[in-house]
Amino acid sequence: MDKPKQASADETSYLVSLSHYDTSSLCSDYTLRRHKYEPEANAGCYEARQDWIIYVGPIEEFGGCNPINGNFSAVVLPLTKPERLRMIAYVLECTIPAPYGFPITEVVCLLNTDAFLYDNMIELEKPETSRADNQNKREWKNTNPALGKTQIQAKIMIQLASIDHACTERVKSVWKEMIDTTLRDKNKCFTHLEEYVNFRMIDTGAPFVEAMLLFGMGVTLTKEEDIQLEQIRKPCYAALGLANDFFSFDREYADFEKSGKSQTLTNAVWLHMQWYNKDVNAAKSMTLEATKRYEEKFLGSCAEFRQNNAPIPEKLDRYLDALAYQISGNVVWSLNCPRYHREYRYDPNVGMEDGLTAESLQKTLCLEYDAYIRTEVKEERDESSRRSSTDSSLQASEDDSFTTRDDVSISSCTSVSSSTLKDDQILGNDLLGRENVQAPFDYITSLPSKGVRDTFTDALNIWLNVPETVVSRIKSLGNRLHAASLMLDDIEDGSNLRRGQPATHTVFGIAQTINSGCYEILLAVSEAQELGAAEVKIVLEELAELHIGQSYDLFWTYHTQCPSENEYLEMVNKKTGGLFRLLVRLLLASADCELLRVTRGADIEELVSCIGIQYQVRDDYQNLHSPEYSAQKGFCEDLDEGKMSFPLVHALNNCEDNAELYELLRQRRDIGYLSDEQKRLVLGQLDRVGSMMYTRDTLKRLQGEIHAGLKRIENVTGRENWILRALLQRLEV
Repeated sequence: MDKPKQASADETSYLVSLSHYDTSSLCSDYTLRRHKYEPEANAGCYEARQDWIIYVGPIEEFGGCNPINGNFSAVVLPLTKPERLRMIAYVLECTIPAPYGFPITEVVCLLNTDAFLYDNMIELEKPETSRADNQNKREWKNTNPALGKTQIQAKIMIQLASIDHACTERVKSVWKEMIDTTLRDKNKCFTHLEEYVNFRMIDTGAPFVEAMLLFGMGVTLTKEEDIQLEQIRKPCYAALGLANDFFSFDREYADFEKSGKSQTLTNAVWLHMQWYNKDVNAAKSMTLEATKRYEEKFLGSCAEFRQNNAPIPEKLDRYLDALAYQISGNVVWSLNCPRYHREYRYDPNVGMEDGLTAESLQKTLCLEYDAYIRTEVKEERDESSRRSSTDSSLQASEDDSFTTRDDVSISSCTSVSSSTLKDDQILGNDLLGRENVQAPFDYITSLPSKGVRDTFTDALNIWLNVPETVVSRIKSLGNRLHAASLMLDDIEDGSNLRRGQPATHTVFGIAQTINSGCYEILLAVSEAQELGAAEVKIVLEELAELHIGQSYDLFWTYHTQCPSENEYLEMVNKKTGGLFRLLVRLLLASADCELLRVTRGADIEELVSCIGIQYQVRDDYQNLHSPEYSAQKGFCEDLDEGKMSFPLVHALNNCEDNAELYELLRQRRDIGYLSDEQKRLVLGQLDRVGSMMYTRDTLKRLQGEIHAGLKRIENVTGRENWILRALLQRLEV
């Protein structure tokens, strides 16, 4: 590594001689660096662990902190910008990518696009492990671990995006790709090392850590650069995975022998034992040699790339250095990290990593340790270190009315099959089943969906503490009504596409679709009856509001009559806001009474109504503006339907010469659609009047009001709602 670029690296880290460590001959010709701002990494790990305790429950597993050789993020990612190090450490503590912890096969997906949290950091409802003070054991019964993990990952994605949106997009896309492509068979058999390494490079999660490396440096790679570097990264990932296998084997093997659940280990040492009939020591030696070969191959590939592309951009030069620092940092961290070595373990939740690190550095490396940490962070950590991690977490509920299961994802609770409604309640014991009446419903629910309403329900429950059994029924009920409304809306609006697929009535016909929609409404009311009489009243009231709102939407379309803006927004509040409001009212009916006293349900209802309006106005905007929306629903589909959408209402009410717009709308009514040329003429009129800009400004104003309302409720409840914040972020324009 050439000296000119070291000056840049020196801004964030300092050199440490590898001669201080017995690396078992690994990392020859490599350089080790350690971050100057390491306490920020420790603070990030501590914050992550405290969030996990609060949102999920007790945690005994060790993460990235190493009081002797350095925090994982500090030695593996030493080129991270100081202001991003804490966030990097927080993310890695929550995810623990596999070269340095759990394999990706342990992952639990909670949010369909932004999901990454590892499941084996906690066992559901396990009694707290006794501490040194031998406290009485308590069970965590009021914590919904799946919901808590969603809170944490929502927080991660919001904070990453607020720091660097471009780099965050890579983090998201890499993770989604890994989830889609990773082989999940823990008992997969491998016949030779190359086959295993190709698997391990994916299984380890190394591409995710590489994305975090780029985030930490604030670097983005072009598609062409990614293609260029792909073959160089592979030996780096292989070296990381094999080194992890070497250092983690003793722990993994001990767990393997205890569990008796698996016939094999996903570990190169174990595989060498099987392939060549070797003992542990011989297999470890073979794994070491394989690791060294990949280390050498990586350095050779870097040198060849630099030579063949000289002079390479400083960004790529620095990136290659950062990959190399991963290899040396991972080895040194693994030598005595508490995760692999019981003799170095301490209570990982008490927040003492700064002190331990500061004390150990002089003894280990004979170096002065003068790393910076913000005053307010240190004061908070000092206070936290005086208490046990368990005492600082939420008090467990004494309510035994329900329990949760961590092996069931949140989304699984929404399945309509969870309903306790029995066939003979509606159909009796007749020979004719309900497969025909349910077929249209089954079709529309099979179409791709982002599950916004389910996640929205979970988000509201952060404040309301409704038992999961009740939440499950509310979700099922809400999904029935939503699907029924979509089937009927598509008929009434004359829409032939739904989520990029043929609308239900174009498959099953109008009559069958109407019948199925009405049947699902009936089942939803029956489900509400299972909750109670008050809940039935809520459902009927909101269904009435929804139909009144829809009546005005249809009336204005049929008669080509333009409402005022206030009339339009009231219609939206009744129609689109109705289903959102129905969910929150059902939750409030079963909510914690003490929380209701603090939050005032009216505040939450007002917030939800505002979100419903934002949701519809944004939908109107996207329908006329978004290429992605056009691919799903068709080009400016609202104009084909003749709908009085928000931009059109503004244009008709604010354009002195609106005769042309009305003529185009009448043409649509007469022939049933508008040509693309006619639609572009309408869009030109909207732009001329400033209606699209006005709609965008309205959405910005609504976003501000919603965030202010959200913050008020968070303040009075003392509960930050990261899930709702993440949802609202997705609605921003």
